[in-house]
Amino acid sequence: MTERLRDIVRRISRPPSNSTRLINYYWQRTRRNKLAIFGLTFIIFLVLLAVVGPFFTLDPTLVDFENKNLPPVGFTIEQSVYNTETDDFITTKVSGTWNHPLGTDSKGRDMLAMLISGARVSMLVGLIATGIAIILGTIIGVLSAYLGGWVDNVLMRLTDIMMTFPFFILLVLIVFIFGPSLVIIVLAIGLTGWTGTARLLRSEALSLRTREFITAAKAMGASDNRVIFRHLIPNVISLIIVIATLAIPGVILAEAALSFIGLGDPTVPSWGIILEAGQNSLRTAWWVAVEPGIMIFLTVLAFNFLGDGLRDAFDPKSNI
Repeated sequence: MTERLRDIVRRISRPPSNSTRLINYYWQRTRRNKLAIFGLTFIIFLVLLAVVGPFFTLDPTLVDFENKNLPPVGFTIEQSVYNTETDDFITTKVSGTWNHPLGTDSKGRDMLAMLISGARVSMLVGLIATGIAIILGTIIGVLSAYLGGWVDNVLMRLTDIMMTFPFFILLVLIVFIFGPSLVIIVLAIGLTGWTGTARLLRSEALSLRTREFITAAKAMGASDNRVIFRHLIPNVISLIIVIATLAIPGVILAEAALSFIGLGDPTVPSWGIILEAGQNSLRTAWWVAVEPGIMIFLTVLAFNFLGDGLRDAFDPKSNI
C-alpha cells in the first residue's frame, strides 16, 4: 500500500519544471504565438543591451555643454545662440553626429548611454521587485489555502487591508518617508505588490489541496512543509510564471512614474528621470522625452505580449 501511494505521488505531483517533455510541449505552444515570440526576443535584446551596452558607450553622467541638444543621426534642427560681439542671436543648423547617434540632452549627456543605463535600472527593478512580490504572494497564498482556519483568516484579512490602500499612493508615501533610493524603491514595490499574487494562488491552491496526490502525501506521513514546498507550489509554478511576466511591466511603469515626479534615485539615470528632464524641452529637443517614452512603451508591450502568450500556452483549453 505504501509503495502504491508513493507511486501515485511521484506520478501525479511531479513538477512540470522537472519534465523536459512538458517544457518542450509548452515551448511549442508558446512559439505559435508570434506576438509572444516578438516580446521574448525584445526582452532578450533588452537584457543583453543592459549587460553589454555599458562597455561600448560613454559615461551616462558625463556632461559636455559644447555638444548639448544634439539631435539624433539623420535629423537637423535650428539653434539660436547669443553672440556677445554683435549683441544678437545667431541661428545655426545643427545635425546629428555618429559620436552621439541618439543625440544629447541639455547638458550634453549622451542619450544612447542614458537609455542603456535606464534599461539596466528598469530590468533590475522589474525583476528583483517582482521576485520579492511573487515569493511573498506565493508563500502567503499557499499557506492560507493549505492551513485554512485562523491562519487563512489572518492572512486574508492582512491582504484585504493591504489592498485597501491605493498601490501608487502607498508607494509614493514610503519613498517620500525613507528617501528616493533605488534599494528603497525596489523594497517598497516588492513588499507592497504581493496582494494580487496571494489572492490568485490561494484560489488555485484551494482546488489543489483536495487532490489525490496531496491526500496520498499526507497518508504517507509527509510534513506540512514537504506538502507545501514539494507538491503544492511546484503545481502552481505555471501560474506563477504567468503572474510574474504580467507583473513586471507594472513594476517598470511604477518606477518610471516615481522618477518622473521626482522621487526616483537621482544617482542613476533611469527612463523616468530622462523623461522628466525632457518634458521642458519638447520644442527644442523633442528626442530627450520621446526616446525613453518609446523604450518604456516597447518594454511594457513586450512583457504583456509574452505574458499573454504564456497564459495561453499553459491553458489546456486554449487552441493556439
